Amino acid sequence: MSDDDSEIDDTVDNEPIKTDRYGFQSGHHFDNGTEDSAVGRIGMRREHKWISMTSDLKSWKRWMRWRHKKVIERCRKGIPSSVRGKAWQFLSGSYEIKKKHEGEFEKLLLKKADDSVMRDIKKDIGRAFPYHEMFSKNGGVGQKELLRILQAFSIHNPSIGYCQAMAPIGALLLMHMTTEDAFWCLVTVCEKYLSGFFSPGLETIQIEGQVFFALLQRHAPAIREHLDKLNVEPLMFMTEWYMCAFARTLPWSLVLRVWDMLFAENAKVIHKVAIATMKLTFNSQEKLKSSTSLHETLKKLKNLPPEIFVNNALLREANDISITDKDLEKEYKAVQNVLTQNNN
Repeated sequence: MSDDDSEIDDTVDNEPIKTDRYGFQSGHHFDNGTEDSAVGRIGMRREHKWISMTSDLKSWKRWMRWRHKKVIERCRKGIPSSVRGKAWQFLSGSYEIKKKHEGEFEKLLLKKADDSVMRDIKKDIGRAFPYHEMFSKNGGVGQKELLRILQAFSIHNPSIGYCQAMAPIGALLLMHMTTEDAFWCLVTVCEKYLSGFFSPGLETIQIEGQVFFALLQRHAPAIREHLDKLNVEPLMFMTEWYMCAFARTLPWSLVLRVWDMLFAENAKVIHKVAIATMKLTFNSQEKLKSSTSLHETLKKLKNLPPEIFVNNALLREANDISITDKDLEKEYKAVQNVLTQNNN
């Protein structure tokens, strides 16, 4: 497909193309019909609580210091869409970072970016979410603003520069906040939440894959045994899950819920959602036995069964999985020790 093919016409027979509630062209993004946050009276009450929590930075810091568990609980229930962008900035710390670096974003854009990096960015901006109204038009406002934040980031952090998985993350953030806010939020995502994920050679992702399999052994040993028998390696299917934090994998209502949790609980949320996905996809001996080859198993994992998304089953399963910071520290150390021994 040529670069020009990334442009999606916004009319058919002179009629505007219908979009779903999230801005995706109908039929081009699976929607399981569930809400990303509560509606009705419950939704209004939750919205009021979030507006109060994020009314100012001082109030927010009190919540984070004294009622952090309550903040996590509310994030797991889904942040109301009207305050999601601001809440993500407060949760990630990008709001404060932006204030400390006032004017820096525009200064970065005045600097020259690496030519090869810019070529890669320009190729990818139309592919992030080609059927979303913000990014479907080649050279449209959405694509231009996405280019700006990715260009600025490549200059801000040249050790990372640019990676293809950053485009859908940047697009996700632009759907919820201004361009400058999205830039600083992208900085926190890449440097804090997904630290090392975009490094050349994918060394960190390889480590995350081994940690994921170790946690899978703990929480779903039968599934881990099945994968081992078929010689299924984590990098064969989990790379996009982790590098995009499920932004290109799940129904959009669930993507937003996962990111609500990610900003509150850090990257262990990705491990929990990954394990929950495995458990619901292969939740019976019958389903395991039906995947008799590496090809069949990978096909299921790259085309997840829709029923695992019904009634927020995936999120409920993920939140029932207990993974502590100590658990992760233990597994990371074990993986690092194995790598060290193999390199000696």
